[in-house]
Amino acid sequence: MGRACRLLLVLGVVVGALAVPTASRAAVGLEGVPRYDHVVTIVLENQNYDKTWNTPAPGGGPTYIQALRSQGAFASQYYGVSHVSAGNYMALTSGVEPNPLFDTDCMASWFLCETSLKASLDGGRSIADQVENSGQTWKAYMDGMQTPCQHPAQTQIPDPYQTGYATRHDPFVYYPPIVENTTRCNSHVVPYTAMATDFASAATTPNYVFITPDTCNDGHDAPCANGAPGGLTSANAWLATEVPKILNSPAFTTENSLLLITFDENGFTDLPGCCGILAAGGGATTTALALGGHIGLVAIGAGVPAGKVVTTPYDHWSGLRTVEDALGISEHLNMAGLPTTQAMSALFS
Repeated sequence: MGRACRLLLVLGVVVGALAVPTASRAAVGLEGVPRYDHVVTIVLENQNYDKTWNTPAPGGGPTYIQALRSQGAFASQYYGVSHVSAGNYMALTSGVEPNPLFDTDCMASWFLCETSLKASLDGGRSIADQVENSGQTWKAYMDGMQTPCQHPAQTQIPDPYQTGYATRHDPFVYYPPIVENTTRCNSHVVPYTAMATDFASAATTPNYVFITPDTCNDGHDAPCANGAPGGLTSANAWLATEVPKILNSPAFTTENSLLLITFDENGFTDLPGCCGILAAGGGATTTALALGGHIGLVAIGAGVPAGKVVTTPYDHWSGLRTVEDALGISEHLNMAGLPTTQAMSALFS
C-alpha cells in the first residue's frame, strides 16, 4: 500500500471515529436497557395527552416538546399512577403505591407524610440510596427552591410551599434517610441554579439527576403568579431554553447519557392507568389505584433511535425500573420490582 493510500486510510479512520462520538455507543446492560453514565429525568405537570403531543403550536408546526420526539424515542402508551402529584413523584423515585396520605399531596402536614415513610418496612428507601450504595452520585435540582433541602418545618401546617417551588413536586424531602440527614439533604437536594456549575464538566455531573421545574415552568399554573401564561406555553418555553443546555453539556457530548421527559399525570381528561386491573385487557401489574391517565414519555440519548415510537404500555414504575437498569442497579424498589413491571427496553436499539 502506497504512502498516500495509507494516509487516506488513517484519515478515514480518524474521521470515522470523530463522526461516531463516545456518546453514541451505549452498551446494552440489564434487561436490554443500555448502561448509562448519566440519567436525567425532567417531570412536567398535569397536561392532556393529545394537547401535549398532537396539537400544533400557535401558527402551526410542532411545539418544542413535540419536536423533541424526532431526536429520540417516544413511549406513546406511558401512564401516571395517581391523579395527585405526590403519589406520582414517589412512584418515580421509590416505586411505592399511591396511599391516602400522599394522595392529599401532603398539604395538611409534610411531617405526617415523612414520618409515615419512616415507619414503613423499608424506612423510606429511594433510588437515591440505591445510587449511593452502587458508588454513584445523584442530585435533585428544584426550580424555584430558595435554599437547599427546602421543606416545611414540623409545625408548619398547612404546607406553605405551593407556588413556585412546591414541596409536593420534590419527592426527596419526604424520604427520612435523606431529609433527616441535614448534610446529605443540603448537598443533594438543591436549587436549580446550582445545575449550571455541576454540568460544566462530565466529572461533576451526577450519575442520577432529577429535575422539577417550578409550578409555572412545569405547566401546572395557568396563568402564573408572575403573569406568564403557564400551561404548555410556559412549559415549552422553559424546555426550549433548558434542554439544549443539557444535551450540549459534556456529560451528553462526551459520555453515554440519557434524558427522560414526562409528566406526573394527565390533566384529569383521562383517568386510567396502563397496567392496572381497570385497564382495558386487565392485567395485574399495578392496582386499581393506578389511575394517573395517559401522559407519554420521550427519551433522548445514546442508543436511542431517533424518531422511534413505542406502543408498549408503561407507567411510572416502569420508568423507575428503567432508570435503575440504566445505572446498573439490579435491585428494583417496591412496585418497580414486580415480575410484571416491564423495563422500557423497547425504547432502545
